[in-house]
Formats: sequence, structure tokens, C-alpha cells
Amino acid sequence: MQRRPAVTTPEATLRSAAKEMASQRTALLPVISKGKLVGTLSAMDVTARSVGGGLDPDRRTVRAVMRPDPPTCRPEDTVDQVYGQMRRLRQSVLPVIEANGELVGLVDLFDIEAAEEPGKVAGPEPEMVKRVRGEAH
Repeated sequence: MQRRPAVTTPEATLRSAAKEMASQRTALLPVISKGKLVGTLSAMDVTARSVGGGLDPDRRTVRAVMRPDPPTCRPEDTVDQVYGQMRRLRQSVLPVIEANGELVGLVDLFDIEAAEEPGKVAGPEPEMVKRVRGEAH
């Protein structure tokens, strides 16, 4: 899983989001508002839905073309569960979110391919999550 991925906001311009994608070499940006995941923006969205649709990338915002309520997975989901969801939804990248909607990271097919253990969780190990929160010592 990629932790702390590059993100954008609904109010950002399409040009600034596209520049962020290019600088981070990513084809998908989670869209965050008030600390919560509210959508995703893909390179295809920027290209096909904005530039291809004649929208001015300096005036249009991410909100105009983002995909609201994207499919997600949880840190405790197994690699098998995430892979099954990706196949079912035909998605190559899924945001990993906590129950409260906070973004933990992104998991992609390369992460799935690199997983050595079929039962391994897609996100942080539950024990590690507990330690980070101060729930375990």
C-alpha cells in the first residue's frame, strides 16, 4: 500500500491537479475535503471529461469531473478481498480508508502482485494500527 499519496481538493483547478499527477507520476489522486475522502480524480477524467469536453483546465475545478463516492477498501481487508473487489469493479487502484472516511493510502495491482501471503491485509497490520493509536504497547 502506498501511504501518504498525493491528494487534491475539490476546489483545486484541473491544471493544478494534472501537474500534481505528473510530478508524482500517478494516474489517480484521492480528492480530500475536511480530512475525508470525497472522490477520486484520474488522468482519464482530466483528459476525457475535461480537456476532451472543451473545459478550461485553468477555470474548472476538480469537483466538475471527479468521481464522487469512489469504491474503497479498509486497512483490515485481506489482499484476496481487495483483489476480488478490484476484479469485480474493474479498478486497478483503490483508496484505503478508515471507517470514519479518513484516507490511509492507496492500494494498486502492483501491491497485490507484490504481496507474498494470500491472507496478508491490504493496509497496515492491525497491531500496528493499534500501536499508532496508542491502544497497544
